[in-house]
Amino acid sequence: METEKNSMVSLNTDEDGYISQECPACERHFKVKFGTGSDKPISFCPYCGQEGSGCWWTKQQADYLGELVLQKTVKPEFEKMAREINRNYRKGGFVSMKMDFKPGSKAVPPEELSKGWPEILFECCGEKIKHDKSMSPVYCIICGKKKENL
Repeated sequence: METEKNSMVSLNTDEDGYISQECPACERHFKVKFGTGSDKPISFCPYCGQEGSGCWWTKQQADYLGELVLQKTVKPEFEKMAREINRNYRKGGFVSMKMDFKPGSKAVPPEELSKGWPEILFECCGEKIKHDKSMSPVYCIICGKKKENL
């Protein structure tokens, strides 16, 4: 029987409420502020224009989220298995087995550093981002439209 579990997870933001995102193609970082601007999902990298869906987490964020999944699902099952094995443990029998389980450290959300990056507004979709301003043009993260002038 398969069950589905939902959990709320919070990630750190910078002092303006922005959170880092990373393009899987060019690996460059940009920042977004969820709950403002467009209600559509991030669909394009502002630097290289790569199109994608749900793929914008930084490596540190993905590692943290993966560790949370382990802590909330896998580790409790190992603890349960260890208790069951140890409850039925009989010393001196033909076959003996005992299990020790030591959970790892708690997952710590990655810090969100304030880098002094400027904001840019994409009028086409009403979306603002913070970017490193090293490239022009940039692409709207919602519709992919090119913005020539920063």
